[in-house]
Amino acid sequence: MPQSASEEELKLSRVVEEVRAGKRYRSVTDQTVRRLARAALAVEGGDITKATKRTKRGLHEIFGAFMPMTPKYEALLCKVREAVACNEPEAIRAALEPALKAHSSTRERLPILSELYDEIFARLGTAPTTVRDLACGMNPLTIPWMPLPVGATYIASDIDHRLVGFVGKVVTALGVTNRVEVRDLLTEPDPEPADVTFLFKAVPCLEAQGRGLGWKLLKQITSPVLVVSFPTKTLGRRSRGMYRTYSTEFSRRIADHPWKYDEIEFGDELVYIIRKD
Repeated sequence: MPQSASEEELKLSRVVEEVRAGKRYRSVTDQTVRRLARAALAVEGGDITKATKRTKRGLHEIFGAFMPMTPKYEALLCKVREAVACNEPEAIRAALEPALKAHSSTRERLPILSELYDEIFARLGTAPTTVRDLACGMNPLTIPWMPLPVGATYIASDIDHRLVGFVGKVVTALGVTNRVEVRDLLTEPDPEPADVTFLFKAVPCLEAQGRGLGWKLLKQITSPVLVVSFPTKTLGRRSRGMYRTYSTEFSRRIADHPWKYDEIEFGDELVYIIRKD
């Protein structure tokens, strides 16, 4: 017998409460938790226990696996502010490194940051005055490695309130005009234009939540230039043919679009610079 809408909402609330009971995902935006919980209940036939486990597994795949430990945000922020007060670029970069290492993507990218951004910005042509960073993680903290023009605005978003709050304070301490906010890209895509949009390693995470969702987002983004990347190795450092898988899928997915793009491989990351205009 089909469940009533009230029964479905009651079960959804129960699953959300169970997920929130633990500290791990307590600060993830409600939009994401409810979306995953609703999908889990549908798959598990309304079983609350199984749906709770599935929801937590989904949160691990899109967020927890990349940050196994919750950083000590206040202590990290104090170190950054102290370095900024000294006004020494190398000291600022050194103060940012512990936070960058707390997230697997920026940890892997750290040794090649200068090379990566020099290459990307060189291919952009005109220096961007607005940069948008979706599913940003700790990536806005790499601003000191970017050749951003003076006065540029950095717009970033992710799904965790604590992470976003920390990132926003750091970028402000760095003296960069910014707007850093909590946003679930699958329930609230960001339509605001920007000169360039970064989407680092996010497409596979979106695809894990529904086939075609990551590629759909690429079409929705209004920036004339997108910088999109894919991992070429797993978090366990295994390749498993990921380069071929993603490069083949990328070529297939954009075949019907009049977009031009450059493909570059940096470290364990396959980067595409897409020009929509």
